[in-house]
Amino acid sequence: MKSLMTACGVVALLSGAPAFAQSTTATTTTTAPSPSSSAGAVDPAIARMSADQLKNKEVYGSDGKELAKIEGVVRKGNDTFAVLDVDHVVNISDKDVVLPMNKLHMTGDKLAVDMTKEQMQGLEKWQKGQYEDIKGALK
Repeated sequence: MKSLMTACGVVALLSGAPAFAQSTTATTTTTAPSPSSSAGAVDPAIARMSADQLKNKEVYGSDGKELAKIEGVVRKGNDTFAVLDVDHVVNISDKDVVLPMNKLHMTGDKLAVDMTKEQMQGLEKWQKGQYEDIKGALK
């Protein structure tokens, strides 16, 4: 009799565990995502790169054309952004914009983004003092 009651208790406990896990997951997904985490996680290949490795890398559109160059990597709160030079004026650009890092992905050995040049130019402009420079990448 004790064995039967113990077995029933274990079954009841285990059957409740998946429901508990589901409610925990549902709670996590209902929170408002931050701007740079709204589309998902950062591409693992990019996450392994340092700010120095990303600096001066070209960014290509889905059509394979060069769109911008990474000037540096910055942080605002808990979100990480690439600072992109979208007009390629040598170190005197007023068209630098910030792009959430999770918008970038690797296509072969190239950094790519699913945006057009016009969409990229419409991104938020990088403003000194508004973002924390990661490892002096913007010097």
